[in-house]
Amino acid sequence: MHGVLTEERVGKEGLVVRVLERGLMPSAFGYRRLYILSKGAGRYIIGHRFGRAEAPYYFLVERADIFGFLPEEKVVLYEISLGQENFVKGETLDLRPLEHGIRHSLVMERFSELKEAETFFIVNDHDPLPLYFQIAMNFPGKVGWEYVDYGEDFWKIRIWRL
Repeated sequence: MHGVLTEERVGKEGLVVRVLERGLMPSAFGYRRLYILSKGAGRYIIGHRFGRAEAPYYFLVERADIFGFLPEEKVVLYEISLGQENFVKGETLDLRPLEHGIRHSLVMERFSELKEAETFFIVNDHDPLPLYFQIAMNFPGKVGWEYVDYGEDFWKIRIWRL
């Protein structure tokens, strides 16, 4: 590799390489990924473990495992994978007007109805990461999870069945 890679590149075998200079929100995909921290330091989540890493450091993330990285300073984090998820539009469940006690069960029920590769979105008023752990425990190796957008008072997540 020559020069500075700043955008996604896809080779003929489906190799995807991205440079993430602002970290990565927690996500779980249906393929293995390698992350290389070549500059900086920060906190990470991988699977059900939390920790701190300083460059140089690498993370091997298995299929369906969640991984996220929150920088503590300027970082360069490479993401290398041999896969990409292809998404079609799905329904959106806005959980914000619902009582907190029924949100998880509603999402769990909707997930249990999905066929492989089907997707839906949720919108919540706080980070729903504990919901990911609950779904992943009930459907091991089957949960795709990606932060699509977030702001001060909303979090939009894409959820799909691997």
